[in-house]
Amino acid sequence: MSGSASHERHRQEMTFDAILTEQAGPLTRRLARMVGDRETAEDLRQETLARAWRRGPRDASPPVVRAWLHRTATNLALDELRRRKRREHVPLRETLAAAGGHDGQRDPLLADALASLTAHQRLVLLLRFEAGLSLREVGALLDLGEDAARKRVARARAAFLEAYRQAGDDDPRPTILLLLGREDPAPYEAWLRASGARVRTVAGGQAGLDLAGADGLVLGGSETDVHPSLYGEPVGPHVGATDLTRHLRDLAALRHALRSGLPVLGVCSGTQLLNVLHGGTLHQDLPAAGWDALDHRDEHPIATADDTLARRLIGGRPGVVSEHHQAVKRLGRGVRVTSVAPDGLVESLEVPDHPFALGVQWHPERCSGDVGRRMADALVAASAA
Repeated sequence: MSGSASHERHRQEMTFDAILTEQAGPLTRRLARMVGDRETAEDLRQETLARAWRRGPRDASPPVVRAWLHRTATNLALDELRRRKRREHVPLRETLAAAGGHDGQRDPLLADALASLTAHQRLVLLLRFEAGLSLREVGALLDLGEDAARKRVARARAAFLEAYRQAGDDDPRPTILLLLGREDPAPYEAWLRASGARVRTVAGGQAGLDLAGADGLVLGGSETDVHPSLYGEPVGPHVGATDLTRHLRDLAALRHALRSGLPVLGVCSGTQLLNVLHGGTLHQDLPAAGWDALDHRDEHPIATADDTLARRLIGGRPGVVSEHHQAVKRLGRGVRVTSVAPDGLVESLEVPDHPFALGVQWHPERCSGDVGRRMADALVAASAA
């Protein structure tokens, strides 16, 4: 068999997941050329991969799959360009009706708070949080520079938060937005409320106006694995069920919160997403990767690093409770490891240049003693500042 024939046979035998991984780079470059914005291109690439995972032609030949991916990406880019032309005419009533909360139920306080603002403030918030425009795009639509757009968004959000609090009977507690999938919200909500938070839980769809009305963000743990396509790897044999829709939502909310200076706490898979967002990768299965010296499902000690938020909050060697089979592998850019387990596995991450951006591989809502309480107290205090 000739070399070219052997190569073609290899390409024909590629798995569907391998093709998705292979095409991540080409799709991003194609989308960036079309929309002129690397950040938007990455978001559209993730949406392309999510659609492929949900309804792509899994049994088709590699050339057909590649063509499907690029056609889907092109259509998404064209939709994005068309939206940019008409975003100055945001349908307020439709957007208010779409503002959803836990299990998709509309929060009347959010709608009332938004309706009490000026038309310009509503427009700015809807463009930024519901339409998902970057500050640069908001500025371009309003004929402003990016810094001016940032100030307009900040002022509109401050007015929205004040109106939201007044609609809630002047409740002085900071609002923590809790993002979950199919997990039971009760343990998280009780843990946060015990430290003085008002909790708003979102279990489906985009965060949208819920994020605009939040003082802090918690990415809860996930029953599903983070899909390897999100960090550019093929799916291994030990990956369990995944939920791309949920994790794409969480990544978008996390990205916005970090850029806005919103206090952030990632729990378990939330820590993994914090690393993925910064370009890091994950161990798809700890036992398969050789990490079997310590059972991380039981309470175990960790060692925190000097001069870190983790050390200030929970001391040098606290005991924590975990339940996971995935964890940080290659560290992302711009994040710091701030604690490790006795076997060397990463147990927490921080974003050093952010006031409060912490990811913990364990579950603080389940920890005994005062470890969980200290973390919740610190998050609520940062959210109230």
